[in-house]
This record gives sequence, structure tokens and C-alpha cells, in this order.
Amino acid sequence: MRGGVDTISAPAMGALLMPRSRDELRRALDEGEWLRVGDLATVLDVSASTAHRLLGNQIGFKFKPGGKQRIADPADVRRLLEESEQTHRGQ
Repeated sequence: MRGGVDTISAPAMGALLMPRSRDELRRALDEGEWLRVGDLATVLDVSASTAHRLLGNQIGFKFKPGGKQRIADPADVRRLLEESEQTHRGQ
């Protein structure tokens, strides 16, 4: 081990820690996945601070099992995305 990380498993860990693209996150939403704040910020194209403010105001959330991290309700995120797309299309 070097630096606290097993060098044999480091590449595999890196693959797990890679941020997902906006398209991957949209697919995850369609499958009903609850998103972490960072993923929420990515999919909505807002800052992490804005994503935190949206939780509880416009987006329902629950706490991730075993921790204090909030995760966003996929139905509310999809609703905000649809509203945003309609606004930008002028409908």
C-alpha cells in the first residue's frame, strides 16, 4: 500500500469514482435513481450551493442510508428538468 490506497485496486477504484456525464445521470433518473447533490448539480447545470438550496424547497429528498448525505427525489428532478426545457423552448 502507498498513500493509504492499495495500488492493485487503485485503477478499479478510479473507475468507480469517475463523475458521470449528464446523459448518464439522465438515464439514471429515468430508472428512478435518487441523486447525490453533486450529481443533481451536474444534471441541472447549477452550482452545488444551488443544488443544496433546491433540496427541500423544490426537490424532495431523503437521507442516504447510514449517513447524513441527502439524495434527491428523481420525480422532482425530472419535473424541474421538464419545466426548464419548456421555458428554454419558449412554450
